[in-house]
Amino acid sequence: MSNFVSAKIVPIFYIFIGVIFLFLPGIPHSDISTKEEYPIVALTFTREIGILFIVIGLLIRKIYVISKSVYRLMNSTFIIIMILLSSIGPMMYFLLPSQPIQLLYTTLINLSFLYIYIWERKQ
Repeated sequence: MSNFVSAKIVPIFYIFIGVIFLFLPGIPHSDISTKEEYPIVALTFTREIGILFIVIGLLIRKIYVISKSVYRLMNSTFIIIMILLSSIGPMMYFLLPSQPIQLLYTTLINLSFLYIYIWERKQ
């Protein structure tokens, strides 16, 4: 399999989410708190997470572009990363008093990416 579906959709998703977190940090915070509750420090931290998401998306894509064989070898690493990313949403959902459903949506998206990586591993 020379064409990996994950090399296209996973970076696009994380770069898109990273741009939202970087340039519109109030949107992610509006789901979990009121405007008065999130100070500038929280918004700055959200921007930092946005930069990390963009870096993750770019690195995944760059690995694929440079070497498809290295990308295939890193499949197990990507599976572990998706398991870890999938565990963050439910933890936050049950720890936050408002329990925003968006956290469970991102968990489902990460689980679907996990399924894609497992499917690609068997190819």
